[in-house]
This record gives sequence, structure tokens and C-alpha cells, in this order.
Amino acid sequence: MEDILASIRRILSDDEVAASGAAAPQSQSAPVEGRTANDGVLVLDPAMMVSKPPESVVSAPEPLPAPVPVVPAPAVTEQQALVAPAAAAAAASSVDNLVRALAAERTMQVHSGGPTIEDIVREELRPLLKEWLDANLPPMVERLVRVEIERVVGRVAP
Repeated sequence: MEDILASIRRILSDDEVAASGAAAPQSQSAPVEGRTANDGVLVLDPAMMVSKPPESVVSAPEPLPAPVPVVPAPAVTEQQALVAPAAAAAAASSVDNLVRALAAERTMQVHSGGPTIEDIVREELRPLLKEWLDANLPPMVERLVRVEIERVVGRVAP
């Protein structure tokens, strides 16, 4: 590991020499107690410091999209309607409740204590995977074992 780091340092210093046309300046800081110049420890000097990043601008949260205007449906007489007015009102109420629930879920904050997406996907896929394995694994194993037996027997028989 140390050899790799040393070779990387040599390459970098060779690149610096080639770019500047002069030898890389040595650090002017005093060696740390117990360490020598060839310890492989990189000592930062003020010339190596990076300027502070620009202050991040806090943007306002994106506004919610404007609601789609509701266009009234053409008037339908009770004889032309496919469902009764009470059933239509119940269906509209159910859809409205569903839309409100979805909108509330979108505004919920994610917290670190709840299940992750991986956990949810794993729980949902487990029954599907079990069903697929129950249906497909035995024939697949039987077919692969048969192929392997035929390969081994074919090798032994002259």
C-alpha cells in the first residue's frame, strides 16, 4: 500500500515539475516530533489551502401546481345517466377522499425511523417470489440435474 502511495506521489511531483519547469517546493513547516521528511505524511502549507466556497443561496420551496379547473360536464338527464345520482355522488366522494389522501401523503415528511423503500419492496416481493419459486424451482432443478447426470454418464461411457 505504501509503495503505491509513494509511486503516486512521485508521479504527481514529476507532473508538477514538468508543469512549472522547476522543482516542487519543499514544505517549510517544521517536522512533527517523531516524524522524518520521508515518512510519507503530507503536510499542508498555506499555499495548498482552498478558498472558501461561495455561500449557498437558499431557494424558496417550489409552489404547488395550480389546480386544474373543473369543467362542468354537459347536463345529462336522469334517463340518460348510466348510474343513479346517489351512486355517482358516492363514487365522486370516494375519488375525492382518495385525492385528498394522496395529496396529504405527498406533503408528509420522511423520517429516519420508518421503513425504507427497500423494506417495503422486499415485503411486497416476498410472496410473489415464493409463488414463482414454488411453481418453477422443482422443474428447473430436475432439468439441470438430468443434464448434469447425462454429461457425467456420457463421459464415463465409451
